Amino acid sequence: MTDDYQPYRRGTVLAVSGPCKHLHVVCNDPVHYPINGCHCVLVVNVSSVKFGDPYDDTCILNVGDHSFIKHESYIVYKAAAIWRLDNIDRKLNEGTLKAYKDDVNDPIFQRILDGFDISDHVSMDNHRFWKKYCR
Repeated sequence: MTDDYQPYRRGTVLAVSGPCKHLHVVCNDPVHYPINGCHCVLVVNVSSVKFGDPYDDTCILNVGDHSFIKHESYIVYKAAAIWRLDNIDRKLNEGTLKAYKDDVNDPIFQRILDGFDISDHVSMDNHRFWKKYCR
C-alpha cells in the first residue's frame, strides 16, 4: 500500500470528492475474499444528519464520538462497500483517498458493527461479509 498504509479494523480514511471529505470506517483487517478473488475490507460511510432529509437512524454519532465529527452524523449502511486493497492503493496514489489519523474507539466501533444486524439498509452481500469477517 502507498506510504506503507494498510487498512485495519477501527481505522478511518477520508474519501475526497471535490471540496468535501467523507469519513469512512474500516470494519475489519484485510482478508482474502474468494468472491472477489482479492484481499478486501468492508467500509461504511459517515454522513451528517441534515434537517428535513431522511436518514438511517440505526447508528447516530455525535460531536465527540470521533475527532472528524463536527455535527450530528449517522452511519450510511446502504452505502457500505467491500473495498479491494488494490483499489485502495490506487485511490491513495490518485489522492482521492487519504488515511485519517484517528481510529474509532471500541464502544463506538461496536455500535457501528452492531448496526449491520439492525439496519434495514444493509445489502445481503455486505451482511454476509460482515457476519463472516467483521464480528
